[in-house]
Amino acid sequence: MTPQTLFLSILASSMTLSDAANPAALASIEMTTHYAFDDNVVATIVAVDEKSAVSATDPLNNIVFKVELRDKIDNSLITQMQGRLFTGGGAEALEEQYPNNLSYIVGKLDFYGALDGEYDFFESVETKYTVAQAAAIKTALTTNGILNQMGDYRIKSKTIAVPATAVVPATADELKRTLLDMKDQPRYLVCAETDSLPYIEALAEVMDKINCHVMVDVGNLTSWELVTALAESIGIDDHRLTLYWNPNKSRPNNAATVLARKKWRPCVGDLLAQTLLRNARTNSSGIPPINRPVAGYDFPVAFRDMEKMAGVVLDEEAQNALASAGVNVVINERFEGGDRWIYGDAITQYDSENSALRLTNSAEIETYTTNLVLSIVKKHMLKGMTSFVRDATDECSRALDSCVAAGLLVLPSELGGLYYLLQITPRADDPFSKADIKFSRRPEGCARQVFFEGTVTK
Repeated sequence: MTPQTLFLSILASSMTLSDAANPAALASIEMTTHYAFDDNVVATIVAVDEKSAVSATDPLNNIVFKVELRDKIDNSLITQMQGRLFTGGGAEALEEQYPNNLSYIVGKLDFYGALDGEYDFFESVETKYTVAQAAAIKTALTTNGILNQMGDYRIKSKTIAVPATAVVPATADELKRTLLDMKDQPRYLVCAETDSLPYIEALAEVMDKINCHVMVDVGNLTSWELVTALAESIGIDDHRLTLYWNPNKSRPNNAATVLARKKWRPCVGDLLAQTLLRNARTNSSGIPPINRPVAGYDFPVAFRDMEKMAGVVLDEEAQNALASAGVNVVINERFEGGDRWIYGDAITQYDSENSALRLTNSAEIETYTTNLVLSIVKKHMLKGMTSFVRDATDECSRALDSCVAAGLLVLPSELGGLYYLLQITPRADDPFSKADIKFSRRPEGCARQVFFEGTVTK
């Protein structure tokens, strides 16, 4: 995203916050950020006169400014910064003019963010005023009603609207490049709409590159025929891609009254939250319980006062068609202790009738164990070949034994009593610099269907 620069200008009788410098400003604070703002952001400015000694070259060093950016809807804090004005030149000029006075430098707004503080938000901040205008600036601060004295009970401040950012949507290629360049590679990618198939294709390319999972919400649809047609049009036959449909509406979680309107919302946010909470429950070896799919009774959807949207039909025909299309639907199921809204299935987009990779938890185990082995092998590369094979095999075996103990892998029928088979060997055509890895295992499955046979006897 192109960086945006905001200019807070102090005028003789007013203050402005805009995306262009004001030549009539007595003093200004120039703030550059890569974040974007909508129409609901406001800035609150406070100035406090600390009555400390000042020099002739910096007569406003006794006035501390505090700038807060908040969401005007819920008043939540977005970011804040606090410091003094400088006569111009930014952090570079400060370091050049005061190389041995760190306390003076870090007290300026210009140095904001340079120390990687908690509220880092702006890429750079540059303040500017002239010594000759110092008295006029103090008068302007008083006129604007933001100048406070030390110990004032009532804090005077001024709130100004932050101009909305003109956001240019990223292209599919930019999205892909941004995700691939992330320092910490994601394990899950979430898409809450299907308006842009190029975006979904870009996510699929990232999924292939870094071997992660993509969760897609099919959107605000009321017809199961449209949902299955959309799933077919996406057409990505891969166990790492899952589709979800929430054909329900609910009240906002922070609604204080039953009069709050029920609206549709995507379900993948709740799904991702429950997935991460599940993954956080690691065992003593650090293995997450990904053998438990996020679906069914133990993972209810946490939306308030849910009800099915008008016109939605989820009869047996619809559910069978959605299952065949690999779409997981949020449905209401009746249990012994009452009903619950749950993710009614745990299937991926992998096109198979009986493969384990058709199941979400099995697919997660496959990617997790693959990434685990590859990350260990990568640690041991650029060693001597004999040492590489021995050390990588030993560490991978210990890690995979922990996966077995955690219930991620089950005993297959084809490996002669072994839970997994891992072979790291020098490659036949170039045993000096290349190695082959062969890895077989059976992930835990998921009980999707039960066939009941009952008998009444004498």
